[in-house]
This record gives sequence, structure tokens and C-alpha cells, in this order.
Amino acid sequence: MSVDWIKRNVKVFSKELDLETASRIPGLRAVFGESYPDPVRVVTLEYDVEDISKDLENPKWRKTSVEFCGGTWATFFFFFFSTRWR
Repeated sequence: MSVDWIKRNVKVFSKELDLETASRIPGLRAVFGESYPDPVRVVTLEYDVEDISKDLENPKWRKTSVEFCGGTWATFFFFFFSTRWR
């Protein structure tokens, strides 16, 4: 799945959302047992966090990457690996 996203050059989005709202996003990935600040930084691939926050019940969010934190490495990851699979 990751290689496919890289080949398609999908866009990386990030935005701070209040923790309660962000926790309701279908398919959200977070480290179990970790505590997150409120607001929390949400990082997504392919779909804008703003669009996701307006339609929280949409099941298509499960088909992409939606994560708390860790987003500071996302751009580096795509840059580094995109040069390897061209």
C-alpha cells in the first residue's frame, strides 16, 4: 500500500483538530495507551483533514492513512522512498 501511494505521489495533509473530534475518524491509527494533546495533530494521505473533519462518518477514510502525531516524518518518508521506486 505504501509503495502505491508513493508511485501515485499522493498528497500529505495535516491539521490540528480537537481530540474528541479527531478520535471519531474511521480508520484512525494511534499508538494504543499513548496520551495525545488537545488539540492533536492529524496527518492524512490523499484526503484533506478539513474534508475529513466535515464528514466524520464516511467509511472511505478507512482506505487511507489517518494518524495522530508522527506527521513530521511523513514528508521525509515520501521524499526518500519516492526516489527509490521511480
